[in-house]
Amino acid sequence: MEWVLRLLIDPLFIWLALLTLIVVLFWRAKLRWAKVSLALFLALSFLASSLILAFHAAQPLESFALENFKYADYRERPNLPCERYEGVIALGGVIPNSDFSRLRGIQVGSSAERVIEPVRLQRFCPNFKLVFTSFGKDLNGEVGESELARELWRDLGVKEDSMKVENQSTNTYENARESAKLLGVKDRWLLVTSASHMKRAIESFRGFGMQVDPIPVDYLFSQSPSLLEFSIFDGLSIWRTISHEYFGILYYRLTK
Repeated sequence: MEWVLRLLIDPLFIWLALLTLIVVLFWRAKLRWAKVSLALFLALSFLASSLILAFHAAQPLESFALENFKYADYRERPNLPCERYEGVIALGGVIPNSDFSRLRGIQVGSSAERVIEPVRLQRFCPNFKLVFTSFGKDLNGEVGESELARELWRDLGVKEDSMKVENQSTNTYENARESAKLLGVKDRWLLVTSASHMKRAIESFRGFGMQVDPIPVDYLFSQSPSLLEFSIFDGLSIWRTISHEYFGILYYRLTK
């Protein structure tokens, strides 16, 4: 049921469904309704392609960590109070695994900071433990993302005894639940994930009693776009991300 709801609020799905409806209405000579649908489609396309609108819609998500935690600021991270934290928990969704091959090596996607920033933080705080939470090697018979993250961290110089992987989860709620089982709730951790995803992630982890503070990475926007910046492809991609997050937050609050 959840995936059906996600599909129905997916801006790309709505955009394509409306385009398909227009084609069908014109083909069946339902001109009045076709014109109404076309006008709606053009209005939706204009709104979806406006990057300034997407920017303002994303800001409550992307500014959450910066407004609530001093060290969310990239410039402040070298000054982290290392003794306060056990280490760093990094959320998955960054290493493509379905087409992994030893020949090409480990590939890192557009959210690469999720797996790289924990290593950087450990340089500032050498006693930090690094934890990667995602799915393991038994999912669909493919090597799991957590196993690849462990291997990548090892290649980046992280010592084996300072790494842990949680490899049973497939979504943010399960990331939090399984991390709480693995690590307990006694210690305080830094949580690394994409800035737009941080609010939902923090709520999920704290909902299971974990003490976590946010380290956001992988921002959708580095600065505000101009009023005249339009891109239907970039806009739809951004709207898909933020609608997924807002729906996820609402769904979690209604069902927890």
